[in-house]
Amino acid sequence: MIAVKQVIVPLTASDKSSSKQQEVVTALNAEIETMKDLDHLNIVQYLGYEALPEVCSLFLEYVPGGSIGTCLRKHGRFEVPVVHSLTRQVVDGLAYLHSKGILHRDLKSDNLLLDLDGVVKISDFGISKRSQNIYSNDAEMSMQGTIFWMAPEVIHSYVHHENEGYKKQGYSAKVDIWSLGCVVLEMFAGRRPWSNDEAIGAMYKLGNAKLAPPIPEDTIEYVQEDGKEFLDLCFITDPEKRPTAQVLLDTRFCVPDPTFNFADTNLAKLISSNDKREQSQFSGK
Repeated sequence: MIAVKQVIVPLTASDKSSSKQQEVVTALNAEIETMKDLDHLNIVQYLGYEALPEVCSLFLEYVPGGSIGTCLRKHGRFEVPVVHSLTRQVVDGLAYLHSKGILHRDLKSDNLLLDLDGVVKISDFGISKRSQNIYSNDAEMSMQGTIFWMAPEVIHSYVHHENEGYKKQGYSAKVDIWSLGCVVLEMFAGRRPWSNDEAIGAMYKLGNAKLAPPIPEDTIEYVQEDGKEFLDLCFITDPEKRPTAQVLLDTRFCVPDPTFNFADTNLAKLISSNDKREQSQFSGK
């Protein structure tokens, strides 16, 4: 089993729909270019591509457990040991990406796939960006991502300089660290960050007040001290002071638990039963 991501190649660029479709094809080609040299357990494996006159296909590793976002919507918040395990893996994958000079720019639960053995795979590199200096602000970076997982500096990208007026400051790979914090909060809470806000309200709080998404009252007891400490690090407003993924690997929250066995968790049982049901439907039984 493999996963295939396909886009239709427009026959002509004369109309708006074809022009828009051409942008999708260009984005897919950029995604292929980003993924083709990546090799890490926590990154969805690129397997190849095929460009035909009518359609472009990107072949990827198939991850049967579905996305973390889907699991959260189906089954609710994750058990605390599961959150610890999945977080460490995502941080490991992010550290690898950043070491390769790649910003993901759209890290969220729907872009994190879960294998049946509890291995997380970062996916969807459609708006990823390469950078020569991964942790320095790049003024060429445009506003990309999904609002509820977005860092303040992505929205508030213009700053006032004395005698120079407003200048675009851009952002760095530290935006992925903020988004990571949003995903961890999401796994604890069982719902998206800024769950009580619409997109406009969240944008205002991020861009103007530079606030972090709040921990819901019914979630505080699950987060515990080391979880709160980890979230506080991810949500440091000043991106220069926000830690790198490599630094986060050494936090208490990311210390591996030698007694943890994903197969013993409720989540493992749920995704395994879902997979068996889907395989049965696929085979026509």
